[in-house]
Amino acid sequence: MTEDVPYLVDAAGRQFPLAGPVSTLGRSPNCDVFVPDRRASRRHAEIRWDGETSTLHDLGSTNGTSLNGRRIAAPQALRDGDEVAIASAVFTFHDPEATLRVAEFPRLVVDPANGAVWVNRTPISFSAKEQVLFDLLYRNAGRVCSKQEIAEAVWPEYRAEVGDYQIESLVKRLREKLEPDPRHPVLILTARGRGYTLSR
Repeated sequence: MTEDVPYLVDAAGRQFPLAGPVSTLGRSPNCDVFVPDRRASRRHAEIRWDGETSTLHDLGSTNGTSLNGRRIAAPQALRDGDEVAIASAVFTFHDPEATLRVAEFPRLVVDPANGAVWVNRTPISFSAKEQVLFDLLYRNAGRVCSKQEIAEAVWPEYRAEVGDYQIESLVKRLREKLEPDPRHPVLILTARGRGYTLSR
C-alpha cells in the first residue's frame, strides 16, 4: 500500500487503500471496497480524494451510509479515525497526512437508536438542560444556532427573556464535558454576536 494515501481498515484489520481520485464501496465485486452484505447496494458509496481531502458520498443507496453513527444526507469530509458504516460493515478511515490538530480533534459519536453520546470512546452523561442544548446543536451541526433559538429550546418555561449569562454558563458546562481543553474549544464554536455551532 502506498504509505501517503488514505485508507480504510475493516473489523478484521484488512486495509483498503484509497489511492485513486474516486474509490467505490458496495456489494459489486467490481467495487474498490467490497461489502458482502445483501443490505448494501451494488454501488453504495464512494470516497473522493483530491490529494488533500477525502469526501464520503452516498450514491443514493437504499439503506444509507453512516459516518460516526450518523446517517449522512450530504457529502462529508473525512477525518483520521472516522468510522464509515455500510450495512453490517464498519470501516475506520485513516489519513497518514493528518495534521496534529486533526489528530487531536475529539471523536464524537452519537448512537441514533438511544441518543447515547461518547467522546473518544468515553460515555458522556448530561443534565436535562445540557441534553436539550446538545441535541439542538447536534441536529444543526455546522449551522449557527442563535441565542434566541437556544433560549426557546432550553428554557421554554421562561416567559421573560433568558439572559446571555445563562446560555454562556450552559455552553461552558457542555464544553467541560465534551472538549479536551474547554479553554480552546474545537467542538462547540462561538460565532461572535450570533450564537454557537457544533463542528463535526
